[in-house]
Parts: sequence; C-alpha cells; structure tokens
Amino acid sequence: MASFSDSPLETIGEIINALQDDIAALEACSQTCSLLLPLCRKSRPRLITLFGILLNSNPGISELVRNLVFHMCSVDVYDDDVPLVLGRLHHLQSFELGIGERVITGWNEFHQPFREALLRLIQMPSVSRLEISRISNFPITVFFPCMNLADLTLARLIRPTTAVSCGNGSSALEAAPQLRSFAFRLNSGPYAMHLLNARRPNGGRVLDFRNVRTLSVEAGKEGDLMVIQAFIRVTQKLETLDYVAEITKGYAGFAASLNTSSLSTLTTLRLQHGIDDEIQDPLCGLCKEISIISGRNVIEEISLRVIVQTDCRCKTGSEWGGLDAVLSRGFPQLLYVSLDIEICVFLPSFSEAALEEQINEIPRKYFPWLSSNIQVAFNFSTSVHWV
Repeated sequence: MASFSDSPLETIGEIINALQDDIAALEACSQTCSLLLPLCRKSRPRLITLFGILLNSNPGISELVRNLVFHMCSVDVYDDDVPLVLGRLHHLQSFELGIGERVITGWNEFHQPFREALLRLIQMPSVSRLEISRISNFPITVFFPCMNLADLTLARLIRPTTAVSCGNGSSALEAAPQLRSFAFRLNSGPYAMHLLNARRPNGGRVLDFRNVRTLSVEAGKEGDLMVIQAFIRVTQKLETLDYVAEITKGYAGFAASLNTSSLSTLTTLRLQHGIDDEIQDPLCGLCKEISIISGRNVIEEISLRVIVQTDCRCKTGSEWGGLDAVLSRGFPQLLYVSLDIEICVFLPSFSEAALEEQINEIPRKYFPWLSSNIQVAFNFSTSVHWV
C-alpha cells in the first residue's frame, strides 16, 4: 500500500496548506503519519488567532477571562489583529508575558499598537500578579500605574533602561504598590537591582519590597549575590525564602543580610544548588550561613535539593554531616527537614548499585540527630541519573 512518504514533499505541503483553516483535519492528519506532524504544526493557526476566533463566536467569554499566559512569537508583534484581541480583555487578575521562542526581544522592537495593548493589560487595576520574561529594555516606568500589583516575577530581563522618566501622568506620583511576593531568575539580577533602587519623580520607590512575604531568588553568577543580599535586607516581614544557587558559595551572605524583623517571621527555607564532584563542601557553605541565625529564628521548615554532576565517585562521607550538627542546636521551632540528592553521572566508572548504597547510608551515618528526632520529620531521598 502506498504511503505519504512515497509522495513528493511539495505535494504533501500543498495539501496541508489547503487544510490550514480546518483545525480538526490538521489534527487528524498529524496523527496518521510521522512525516505529517511537523508540517501540520507549522500550518496550525497561532493560539492567539484561535483565541480571537473564540471571542468572536462567544463575546461574553472575554468578560470571564482572569488569567492570561501570552508567550508571543515574532509574528504576533506585527499582527494588527493581536492588539484587537488583547483589547477585549477587561478583568485580568494574572498576566504572564514572555517570548515563546528561545530568544530575547527588545521592548522597543514592538510596534506602537502592540506595546499599547500590552501596557493596558499590565497596568490594568484588576491585575495583582505579573510575570515578565525574555524582554530586554523593559521600561521601569511601566510599573508606575500598577497600584494593585502584589506578585511579580522577572526572568531573563536584561539591559534595563537606565533613565527613569515619565510624562505628566499622576500615576508616577502615587504611592508605590506593596508587593507580597517577588521572584527574579535567569539573569535578571541587574534588572531587579535597578528596579529596587529606582525612584519616582516624587522620590518614592517604584515598587515597595518591604512587605514581601515570599522571596524567590537565583544566584547564577557572582554579581547576583549582592542583588540577593539587597533584597533580603530590604524585606521586613519575610516568611518564605526560595533560593537557587548555581555557583560555588552561592549562599554567601544571605543569613547576615536578614532584616532583624524578618528573623521573627521567616519560617520556611527552600534551597537548591548544583555542584560537581570536585567541590570539597557539597553543602556549598550553607552550614556556615545557617549557624549565623542559630538561637534567634522561628524556622519551621527547611527543604534542600542538591544536584551533583560527576564522572567519578561523588562525596558520600562526613562532609554532609555538618547540616545535622548545625540544626541540632538553636532551631527550637523546626518541624520538617528534607534533603534530596540528585546525582547526574557522566561516563560512570562504578556500579549504580554501589553508588546508591553509599548514598542511602548518609542519613544513618551522618544525620543522627535528624534521623532519631521524633519532633522533627526528616525526609531523605536520592536519585541517580546516567547522562
């Protein structure tokens, strides 16, 4: 029986193009032959286009949309229909804006109607949660009117606009919104620092970080440590700290930076770092940091995930035991501790069974206090991946 693979590619392409307005037919074709799947995906209408069609056929739906995740593609930036579709939304509460492709696009590259449509959504009074990613030169002034913003996430925002200028809008003179949750990840440290230090024309902050309850940070390079310390220092009622360290000694300075008032509110630490097998301290200086707040904290939960990359034997000895020793004194409110060790092995020179046996002995040998404490739940987990 003849198959699609026997037909000229140009002919197959013409058939798929003829079906581009028939979504059901495209889905059916994509499931009949592996050759057709990428062609059907290419011809499938963009989601924003489908969303516009849905709103046209059901106008009332636009009044019900509360959460929008818009990962735009290059075509969206120049499509005159996209601003019209976005303009039909009036009651958003959560808006995630980013670039769908694995590139970073400049804010000034968007044409004016598209920028205005995005600004209207970002600055909508009903919006309390924003996530902005993969956009360079995103203006600080965009946040001036965001009076009800409470939750902000920044990812891959680079090259911040240095000048903070505005027109005669009254929003620039209003009090800054008080964030309750803030996160910066993936090379957004310089932008986050700029946002922290920026001021409105009246001298007030662009955003008020003092009442942040949940702070999520990522140390991807040395310069990020200063940014992290600045945000930890400015928060006065911190309850949860999510901290990802991608560099050696990535936790340096965080405990000493804690605002005195946060010592009585911080209850949860969620920590993650990656190491290679040459690192002498698999805990990357964490024990030293935690010991700084020993005896003057209300921490109830500590979760630590360690990702080890190795092509030889990784450390499974007493290097891990420092955490048990530190937590055994000065943490009276502690209720839960978890340690997850994930090992990624390249060119393994030893057996998987032997490695897992050594790792699973870590709690018994080097965490005696946590392993035997009936008041603190201790969860130890491991996984080995051959890469």
